[in-house]
Amino acid sequence: MHTEDILILPDGRRMGYGLYGNPLGTPILDFHGIPGSRREAALIDSYLQRQDVCFIGFDRPGYGRSSPRRGTRVTDVPTDVIALADHLKLDRFLVLAYSGGAPFALAVAAAYPDRVSALGIVSGIGPAEVGAEDMHEGNRKKFNLAQRHPKVAKLVLSVVFNQMRRHADRLPQQLAATWQKLPAIDQEVLRDETYKKGIIDITLDAIQNTTRGWVEEEVLVTLPWQIKLNDIRCRNLYLWHGGQDRNVPLKMAQATAAQLQGCKTFWIPEEGHLSLLYHHGAEIVSTLMRHAGQ
Repeated sequence: MHTEDILILPDGRRMGYGLYGNPLGTPILDFHGIPGSRREAALIDSYLQRQDVCFIGFDRPGYGRSSPRRGTRVTDVPTDVIALADHLKLDRFLVLAYSGGAPFALAVAAAYPDRVSALGIVSGIGPAEVGAEDMHEGNRKKFNLAQRHPKVAKLVLSVVFNQMRRHADRLPQQLAATWQKLPAIDQEVLRDETYKKGIIDITLDAIQNTTRGWVEEEVLVTLPWQIKLNDIRCRNLYLWHGGQDRNVPLKMAQATAAQLQGCKTFWIPEEGHLSLLYHHGAEIVSTLMRHAGQ
């Protein structure tokens, strides 16, 4: 069962969100990647087909159906998330954070530890100070430009991403060219046409109204997050990362884990950025589900 709606936040902005799976199941908030949208949760639900989970996806500012927010910081997102949780009458919930969603999920755990029963980070981007070494060339150039010249990066990315939005019919070919830089294990996953179409649809959904969310976050995650990871007191922290990941190198994940007290880690040498959640999604969600209601 899929239900999508828009929440009007206290400051008047819109937040697009969706409930996927069993609406009476255990709630798992999905923090989408960069770019991404609430539909990432729908894709996860469609592959796992669990009858006991309600995957909740939401669009961060400037993605999908959500209003842009000028000068958004990583630490601004938790108030939006808690407004959604309160709207859905969720006292506690599980969190699944994929790729670029990791900093925002960690910010929620830092600000509202009593609301998060467990947090799982999958292929998550790590602290910016680790740097872009070991990323594939495209990501490395983009990361370095954003970190060193954020204003220039925003201008360049705005032009590139808006071209993609205006010529959405070309997006599959553009993504295919990017995917050729990924390790073999990720390219193998993309032979699943349904999964590949799901990723394309999420990207199109993310930029349906504007590219501002994508532009802002590409720069935002390369700057200090303003979160003290050592101070996070969420009781159940997990981190999964693939050794073949060239979108987010393993050293980034290791730097995150080293600063999270009590974090349980799963390093999977043969997996990449896309393949990790694809191959291990069932066990990742089952691990989080052990803490439902805690």
